[in-house]
Formats: sequence, structure tokens, C-alpha cells
Amino acid sequence: MIPALPLSSDEWQRYLRQMTLPGWGLEGQSQVQQASVLVVGAGGIGSGLLPYLAGAGVGRLGIVDADRVEATNLHRQTLYSAADLGQLKAAAAARRLFDANPNCRIESFPRRLTSENAAGLIGPFDLIADGSDNTETRYLVNDTCLALGKTLVWGAAAGFQGQVSVFNLPGRDGRRGPNLRHLFPNPPVDAPDCVDAGVLGPVPGIVGAVMAAEILKIATSAGEPLSGKLLVFDARSMQWQSIRFFSAAP
Repeated sequence: MIPALPLSSDEWQRYLRQMTLPGWGLEGQSQVQQASVLVVGAGGIGSGLLPYLAGAGVGRLGIVDADRVEATNLHRQTLYSAADLGQLKAAAAARRLFDANPNCRIESFPRRLTSENAAGLIGPFDLIADGSDNTETRYLVNDTCLALGKTLVWGAAAGFQGQVSVFNLPGRDGRRGPNLRHLFPNPPVDAPDCVDAGVLGPVPGIVGAVMAAEILKIATSAGEPLSGKLLVFDARSMQWQSIRFFSAAP
């Protein structure tokens, strides 16, 4: 059990509404504040994810993104404004999050995740969140998490559709849950992205918010994470589906 941390008066006021949740309290807040989360991608999904993690008081947040803010980002990437155009996303996001909650340790990594640096970036963090926008990075993050024994909260968005799942989550028996390759064994060659398929602005934000909820549930052992389940929603019909998948045939 993680010892409960003393809270300042500012922290009591900030976190009071979530600490009131059944089973959360001071112990749950301490678990959040001692957690470290690396977020890969500070775009549309990251904009829906990062503010909730900082707002909840996650003790250490890392942001990996090599891109700069462009005008085409602004309709969905709500972390940024027109004043940020041309700025590195990782640095601009870190400034915005620190302004919102200076109690969090925010680290920016303005570089592209590669096979050479993935282990070094992912290794120091407890939980990994992948909101990247390309297939190569998604599989690299997944495979690195497998190699390092890290739990991965994964999200994707394109067009009107979003998807969220939790990969490599340790169970009570010590075995880990399924991962991206159990869901999609090989990288799809025609996976849609925001450039080709477009994207409805709120969709990646919804994906990011659901991912934030999953991360906080895992950090505090509250509720049932989406391990072995793919949550899919379509904003056109506003229908949600939970699709089960397994690491091996039953």
C-alpha cells in the first residue's frame, strides 16, 4: 500500500471533488500523485488526455511529440491557440499544463519516437498512453511496452470514429492481458488517418478523455479497465460498442 501524502490547502481544494468519490479518498489521490505517465502524441487525442491527467494531479507527466503547431490543428487540438503557431507542441503543451497545475512535474520531449530512443523514453514511466497518429509509432510503442513490461493505454481517431483499449495490463494471476498485436496482428496497410480521412474535432478529444479515465482507474485500482476490450464509438450515430478480444484461443 502506498503511504498517503500530505496535501497542501491548494491541493485539497483542487482535488476535493475526485477525492469525494467512493474508494478514492486521500489514498487514491496519493496513488495518482505518485504515478508517472508518458503520453506519446500531443495532438487531438493528447489535447483531450493531458489536461485531465494534469488536473487530476498525476505527479509526473512526460510528453513526446516532434511536431509544431499548425493552423490545421486548431479545430481539434485544444491545448493550443493561434499564438502557438509554429511552436513545438511538446513545449507549448507543457507550458499550458504547468500553468493549469504547477503541482505536476511536466517533462517535454520534442522528438520523434524511434526504435533507437523508445526504450529510454518509455522505461522511466509507470504507465504509457499512445495517442500518436501513425501506424509505425503505434506498433513501436506497443512492442516496447511488451519488452519493458509496461501497461499501455491506447487510442485512435479518424473521421467520425474513435477507439480505445488497454494493453499488457497485469492481472491478479501475474499474467498480462492482450496487446495490440492480439487485436491487429500486423500493421494495416490502409489504416485511415486525419490527413486522408479528415476528423470531426470532438472525436479525438472524446478518445483522450476516455483514455484519461482509464489511466486514473489503473493508477487507483478503481473500476474495470478496458483490458481485452476494444471500445469503439461512431459520432454520426453516437453508438458505442465494446468488442472483446483475447491473447489466445479459449
